[in-house]
Amino acid sequence: MNLLILKYNLEDLMFDKTRNDERVNIITKCSLDIKGRKYDCILDNISTIGASVEINASDQNSIHIGDTGTLNVLLLSAVQYLFKVVRTDSNRIGLKFVDQ
Repeated sequence: MNLLILKYNLEDLMFDKTRNDERVNIITKCSLDIKGRKYDCILDNISTIGASVEINASDQNSIHIGDTGTLNVLLLSAVQYLFKVVRTDSNRIGLKFVDQ
């Protein structure tokens, strides 16, 4: 996966007062593994407790709130996060990171 950072400045790293975590806006390729199926997507932002990804609308129809899986992404190194889907709208999916 290639890492592509479109926006990275102090404004992007500012703490959002409505959230309990700091989100970093970063645009890079990633994939979701849910129920044995791999979905290619784009990571929009990430924090210590979750992430937002863009996915093809046709793929989103088979992903539901409550589904669990693995987010695979190349940040400084290849990392995996276990997640639970907490939001789906349009072509975006909200993920909450979970323990095993």
